[in-house]
Formats: sequence, structure tokens, C-alpha cells
Amino acid sequence: MGPAEYTIFWDLLETWNFWSIIVGVFTFALLIFLVIRFRQISPTEESPDKIVPGVFPKERDNLTLELTWFIVPTILVLYLTFVAWQSMISVWVDPYSEENDIDDFEITMEAYQWGWNFYYHDDIEIYDPETGNYTYFVTPEGTEIKNETVSYDLYLPCNKLIKAKIRTIGDATTAPVLHAPFLPEWAIKEDAVPGLETYIAFTPRETGTFDLFCAEYCGQQHSKMMAKVYVVGVC
Repeated sequence: MGPAEYTIFWDLLETWNFWSIIVGVFTFALLIFLVIRFRQISPTEESPDKIVPGVFPKERDNLTLELTWFIVPTILVLYLTFVAWQSMISVWVDPYSEENDIDDFEITMEAYQWGWNFYYHDDIEIYDPETGNYTYFVTPEGTEIKNETVSYDLYLPCNKLIKAKIRTIGDATTAPVLHAPFLPEWAIKEDAVPGLETYIAFTPRETGTFDLFCAEYCGQQHSKMMAKVYVVGVC
């Protein structure tokens, strides 16, 4: 399970996997070489490198090698940090700022022990090419997804910026607890914090059925706190 290929997190995953393989192969190759090269010898044999216990071999100091194994990993770490930061700032934005006031679809995710409510603040309209008209999207249960509709699975239009406010609630006997909606398809996760409204923003670009989990332990039935995400319409 990983992010969709059209997301920036897919590029991040591929970059990290590539450099992980390169570093891993180099590290284990060097390790195997050193294990063989400096394997234990008989006490009567002379060390192949003329090393005397307790004496630092200053004549074998190599400043170039020392600088190389410091500078090269530092550059690689800084590069990977930059790549990761670019993906982070793409989602760590205020979707309700003026600069992000574009064609969007607003919802509210409400978490509770142990389930989800989804409130819609816009309509999902589906174009009918036969009539040339738009109609509300109707769920398999016969519910039209439009402003002020509530559902227990999430329905989203394709190719629209989804702006989701996140909150957590309790009931008459329990106080609100921490939750975290996690959408693996878009590599998006955000905490639902009692007394605080958080938000996420992402754009689905493929229709289909996807999963939503709670990624923060929230009690006895945490593992059952799941929902389906249906991306509908024309992409």
C-alpha cells in the first residue's frame, strides 16, 4: 500500500527507495570486504597491515578519505531533506487562505469512538451527456450528496481540491479523544485534536474506492475505525 503515482509523495518514495538501495548495496559490500580483509588471524601471524595493538598508525592517515566520507553523506542527507520538505510544504498549507480560494469541494470529517461522520458543504454534480444536465450524485443507499448531507462513508468528486476540516467529538458519557484520519492513497494524515479544528487538502485524480483509517490509538475498538472513500465523477 502506497501513495498514488500522481502524488508528490510517490516521487518522494521513489527517490528515497533509490538512494536507500544505493547506500545499502555500498554499505554491505564494504562490510563484507572488511570482514574478509580483516578476518581473525593466528596469534603467531603478523598483521597484514603492520598494525601494533595500542599504537595509532599515523602514517596511514588519509585526510581525503575522511573528508569524503563526511562530505558525501552530508550532501546526500541535505538533498533528501530538501526533497522531503518540498512534499511537506505541498500539504502543509492553509487551504482556506485567499491564494487557495479556487474551485474546490469542502467537507468536514468528524471523528468519534469509534467511527466517522462526513458533512458536505458543497454538491457533487454529475454531468449527463445524454441530457446535457447536471444531477446530484446518488450513493448506492439512494442518498444525494449535496450541501448539508451527512454520510458514514466518504464521497468525493474527482479533479477537485478537497478541503477537509477535521474535528473530534464525544458523547454523553465520554470526552473527545485524539484520532487521526489517514488516507493512504494520497499519503495524507492529520490529527483530530479535542478542542482544536485541523484541516487537510488534496486532489483526487482517479476514480475508485479507497480506504480511510484512524492512525492514532483511540481505545478498545480503534482497529475497527475505518471507512471507504469513493471518488466519483469524470477525471
